[in-house]
Amino acid sequence: MIDVSLEYVRKVLDQYLSTRYGVETNFVVLNNLISPDGSVPQKNNNKLVITLVTLEYETSKQFYSDQKPTPDRLTQINPPIWFNLDILISANFDEYSEALKFLTATIGFFQANTVMNRANQPALPVGLTGLKFEIENSPTGKMENIWMALGAKYLPSIIYKIRQVYVQADQIEAEIPLVQNISSGVQN
Repeated sequence: MIDVSLEYVRKVLDQYLSTRYGVETNFVVLNNLISPDGSVPQKNNNKLVITLVTLEYETSKQFYSDQKPTPDRLTQINPPIWFNLDILISANFDEYSEALKFLTATIGFFQANTVMNRANQPALPVGLTGLKFEIENSPTGKMENIWMALGAKYLPSIIYKIRQVYVQADQIEAEIPLVQNISSGVQN
């Protein structure tokens, strides 16, 4: 669901910016900032780039529900693992003013859409219950470390934390038959 979540965020942000500014679709890309060979990917030029920078296991809440009912049995599976994702949204533009304009529009988009769920996003992919967005307040030192770890030069950017992303293998651990009938007779 990590890939599905990030691709959906990319898609809705891309649609918003395309409509607002009349720019081409695929204006927002989900990509690394630097290719394995150390170069900047061509597809990042004059785009907003979404990059996963941290995957954090959610420990503050437990979302255990390890049984799924079917008409004749309970299927026992391991509960899903919930994560928070830190994404870096970078404005990679030749013109600095364009970078700031699109970064500002991106912040406005997430300010207006702090929660995406079925009520406000009917096209939310199957399997996603909702996504919650928070600005990740990162001190200068942390941002420097992120950019150094990515091997990239600093670009105007912001980090958002996306909450409630889960991974579930749906591997059946056991099947438990349901009680089909109850008798009330007493035996001697």
